[in-house]
Amino acid sequence: MDSGLLFRIGLCRSGPWEPPTILDRFLASPLSAIAYYLYSWVVGVRGWAASRAAKEKAEADVCKEASRPIRVVCISDTHDCVVPDVPDGDLLIHAGDLTDHGTPADLQRQIDWLASLSHAHKVVVCGNHDSWFDAGARVAKGMAVDAAGPRFAGNMYYLEHSACRIEFANGRALTVYGAPDIPRCGPESFSFQYEREAHPWKNAIPNAVDILVTHSPPRHHLDLGLGCAGLLEECWRVRPPLHVFGHVHWGAGRQTVFWDETQRAYEVLVESDATKTESLASRLSCLGRLVAASIMATMLLPVWLFVPDALAADGRGAKTVLINAGQMLGNTGRLGENVQVIDL
Repeated sequence: MDSGLLFRIGLCRSGPWEPPTILDRFLASPLSAIAYYLYSWVVGVRGWAASRAAKEKAEADVCKEASRPIRVVCISDTHDCVVPDVPDGDLLIHAGDLTDHGTPADLQRQIDWLASLSHAHKVVVCGNHDSWFDAGARVAKGMAVDAAGPRFAGNMYYLEHSACRIEFANGRALTVYGAPDIPRCGPESFSFQYEREAHPWKNAIPNAVDILVTHSPPRHHLDLGLGCAGLLEECWRVRPPLHVFGHVHWGAGRQTVFWDETQRAYEVLVESDATKTESLASRLSCLGRLVAASIMATMLLPVWLFVPDALAADGRGAKTVLINAGQMLGNTGRLGENVQVIDL
């Protein structure tokens, strides 16, 4: 059947930056489609159990000032818009694409808006549209190389391949690392682009980071398949408790991933099914592991319903909460996604 007709009647998407339909997934690869839905069920159930356990712990600790949760408010891809009613919190994160054109004046307006919010601490990473921050993109955009840039308030941290340690009023501290780099997706006036086969992530992120902030998503997670495989491998190495990103508007949301064989089987299957780097037998073996994991998650659901932390992965490095904090409603050019809030 003609692909244009399938798109017009809503059965197929119009391009890679649009969310795939069920038919899109199965036409691209039946194995990957089955893997996607099995994996979504597994991480959905386990993530729900883990979030319930974390919420119960946070409620128990709320009266203990030294262990009181730190509320992190996450946004990204505001593209010159002011998000109404941003929730209060201890730390506000903006994961890039503050603007459409990346001029100092446009950036300053967004930074001034962020500065006006009540959060005691703020972290900002630039996105590919925030051209001024990259000298090469600045030239390609026609801006003077030595043009004065935007000014940040005293409680704001602009991170560009750098980290900061933030101390909070209750005595707790978090280390945040931020980097703007993205796989090439546009003209030279887009900032911090790299070729996928020459990614900059290997051993780039500090081991002890509590929050990772990037503009690019990791591949195969809240990214429509457009994220970076190199960044995903670096996340496997570092395993931060929280990773905040944006860039792919239709990927907005959150997902708790568990650094185990189930996740590796999913990622190997969907990547190798696209590149044909693994044999069919190997891909079917990965699919078998996902089937077994989905059956186990279903069987354990009643246990997690009443004792949510009974079998949920615990300890640093066991899991990461991924948040695609994009605020744009897909590619409509208007706001429409919820602000993401998480307690650490």
